[in-house]
Amino acid sequence: MPTWTLYALIAVIAWGLAPVFDKLLARELSPWTIVLIRTFAAMIIITVYAVASGSIAELRALPEKNISPWVIVGAAVASALLGGLVGQLANYQALAMADASRVVPMTSTYPLVAALAAVAIYREPLTPYKVVGTLLIIVGVIMVSGVLSDRTQ
Repeated sequence: MPTWTLYALIAVIAWGLAPVFDKLLARELSPWTIVLIRTFAAMIIITVYAVASGSIAELRALPEKNISPWVIVGAAVASALLGGLVGQLANYQALAMADASRVVPMTSTYPLVAALAAVAIYREPLTPYKVVGTLLIIVGVIMVSGVLSDRTQ
């Protein structure tokens, strides 16, 4: 098994378990409060790791990269706003309003958006397997989420 698949599986497990805790928080806290607490906790953990591992030194090496520091900062800010704020707020609001077993499959289709953006922006190839896989994901999410059924929650 290639090493990247191990990391991908770890991400799947972590992202699969996180909504269990997110739903617990969404029952009692506003989405803004959850994002604040989660971001603060992540910042502390990441800062401690970066200092302890010495990886914080990479920040000093930014001017030596083949990409403008402004592009790096701009991309990081865009990612933080889209994924770290807007996406999380909408996710927690949805979890507060519906079952996690319905919300999570729907929100887990974000890789489809990333794949389409990668095809459009980076000219990544769109193979028949990717098209069929994408269609199967969409059908599966529609079935699990119940968006076409008469369930109102």
